Amino acid sequence: MACGVIQGVIRERSHAMRMVDPKYLVFDLDETLYPTSNGLMEAIRERIILYMMGRFGISREKAEERRTTYLARYGLTLAGLYIEDHVDVKDYMAFVHHVPLGQYVRPNEALDRMLARLSPAKVIFTNSDVAHSRRVLSALGVSESHFELIFDFEAMGCNAKPHPESYRRLLERIGAKGPECILIEDNPRNVGPARELFGMKTVLVGKGRSEGLVRSELADWVIDDLLELEGLIAREYAGTQGRTFGRDGAT
Repeated sequence: MACGVIQGVIRERSHAMRMVDPKYLVFDLDETLYPTSNGLMEAIRERIILYMMGRFGISREKAEERRTTYLARYGLTLAGLYIEDHVDVKDYMAFVHHVPLGQYVRPNEALDRMLARLSPAKVIFTNSDVAHSRRVLSALGVSESHFELIFDFEAMGCNAKPHPESYRRLLERIGAKGPECILIEDNPRNVGPARELFGMKTVLVGKGRSEGLVRSELADWVIDDLLELEGLIAREYAGTQGRTFGRDGAT
């Protein structure tokens, strides 16, 4: 798939901010569907450094410096590598995700059951790729059938979250408006554009409440554990147009 990188900023703030039934639950993948503490992303980050050392023939220190620069500039190491160094996206993805997932990701039957009960359509919105997403779902014991779509880095046109173009392309692909979607995400940096530019409702997972925060400046809701999502949706949307969602009665 060809990637069309758009480096300008899109100004597409929705004015339809009223509470409407969620048509889509938009899930990030890594460190959202599984806990940050399991160590998988640390293993992937190590593979990223090894990739850069081998690709460019540079030291670990130089690779770390370049990675930090790309993260600050683009929000994702791969975005910088693609834009500035023209790396092959598929080769990169295959290398950095070549880790033994079973050592890090454990089956989560409760998550699989919750996703089955949640009635809005569900999609995965990830800066990784479809192959990695499927491996993570398999390791979790979560059926891919819960999700209508896995929308990955290449589907974004290689415009990684938090670039506004990635959100615009997702909404265009699923045929939804921002306020009709709830984004569930672990990275505060990726929550801001969804809410501020596109009017999505946002849930920040695993950040904030343990520090005494109920709401984030960027997110509409903050939860410690993804399994809290069902109760949150049932509570916040109960009675909206006479419908309920999740544990209080799926529609």
